[in-house]
Amino acid sequence: MFKEDLFSKSARKNLETDLSTAHAIVEATNNVYHKIDNPDGVLNLGVAVNKLQEDLVLQKDLDYGDPIGSSELRDNISKVINRHFNPYKDISLDDIVVVNGITSGLDKIASVLCDPGDAILIPTPCYSSFELDFYLQAKANVQFVPIPLHDFNSANQVSYYEKKLKELTQLNIKVKLIVICNPNNPLGVCYPKPALQEILKFADQNNIFVLFDEIYALSVYRNLPCSDPLLDYSQNNDLVSDVLVPFESVLSWCDLDSFIDPNLVIVAHGLSKDFCLNGFRVGWIICPWNKSFLTSISTIGEFSYIAGIADSIVCKFLADSTFLDSFITTMQTNLLTSFEKTTSYLTSKNVPFVPGMAGSFLWINIKHQLLIWKNNNLNPNESPVLDTNQLTFDDELAMWSDILQNGRIYITSGASFHSMEPGWARIIFAIPWETLKVGLDRLFDFMAKSHSSKSL
Repeated sequence: MFKEDLFSKSARKNLETDLSTAHAIVEATNNVYHKIDNPDGVLNLGVAVNKLQEDLVLQKDLDYGDPIGSSELRDNISKVINRHFNPYKDISLDDIVVVNGITSGLDKIASVLCDPGDAILIPTPCYSSFELDFYLQAKANVQFVPIPLHDFNSANQVSYYEKKLKELTQLNIKVKLIVICNPNNPLGVCYPKPALQEILKFADQNNIFVLFDEIYALSVYRNLPCSDPLLDYSQNNDLVSDVLVPFESVLSWCDLDSFIDPNLVIVAHGLSKDFCLNGFRVGWIICPWNKSFLTSISTIGEFSYIAGIADSIVCKFLADSTFLDSFITTMQTNLLTSFEKTTSYLTSKNVPFVPGMAGSFLWINIKHQLLIWKNNNLNPNESPVLDTNQLTFDDELAMWSDILQNGRIYITSGASFHSMEPGWARIIFAIPWETLKVGLDRLFDFMAKSHSSKSL
């Protein structure tokens, strides 16, 4: 049976707080009086807003809104989820809390679940900003769980979580949350269900929450093996093989409670990736199983408001299901086209990559280019590097900085994604091909030709 003592001390205290005033304001905001359209609505004479000049500016969307998103917005979000995520049971507006971007949402989740110093387990390689998102305010202790690429598809990867939990338990550190990014960033592939089942069973046995970051759920563009495979994966165990695993939202699992108490499961999604609207700063947290958790998130919702005008615009955007269906199909088609052009280019350069199927990026192996760059940029009295196994993360970061400062190209270094070894990078391919090819040509030319004056 789920117990609220799994929440942080702060969240438990908040659940005991008298919020009647805040609830009254929400009621006044969501049920506004109108002499014709809503004569039984609330006449708001309590919130300090000056409406005497309203006719001189905009006619709507000026008031304070519901801190967790308007009922209309959350209802439209639920319809999108029910239409595209195939949930086992329909999601309702009461299962959703809207936040000003998933970055803010991650902070709120950590605040509710973690006391300062409590641990969050995140498998690597992973999204580079997770550590800051969970630490800066909530002071959660992010602990990375390195997963070798050849084990990504294996249910045995749970052994790495078990090892990390044992280490932290010996240090008297509580583990409160596991974060699973599915589809994965930066690998661009989906987790096989057997692997997730084992992770969920592990979490259930240890009373650990699991957050499914499904921000790329609708950006799955490929369901056929790579038409121009670069490598013989049977001979190369360092990469994820091109075994395409269809994306299944955890919301769709009809047997979820066979693996974990659903009260421990949280889902995050939003506008930034699947709808290409990252500047709107609108995301949502979904938890149809645990109302205490949603109440705890809602209690601190005033710190993650979205603007009333953004609420209104996004409502209209998400309400147009015909447009959204067409938009998602077009987006997936465009991603596939760009993926095929980019992987063909990489193949021509003999650059290994993880054959992704979702998201806007590729995880590429540039060890060979790093070796060339390193030997062209040796420090005085430094011996040549003869093998890629001798390369270090310092070498990688030095090349990355050189690429940005002198090559004028920005890519994301593998080190920032906590790669297990130097020589990896994430590149974005969701860019018009004319511009992308200029960037790729410049990148590979620069890595081959960059030559430091200090090594002359």
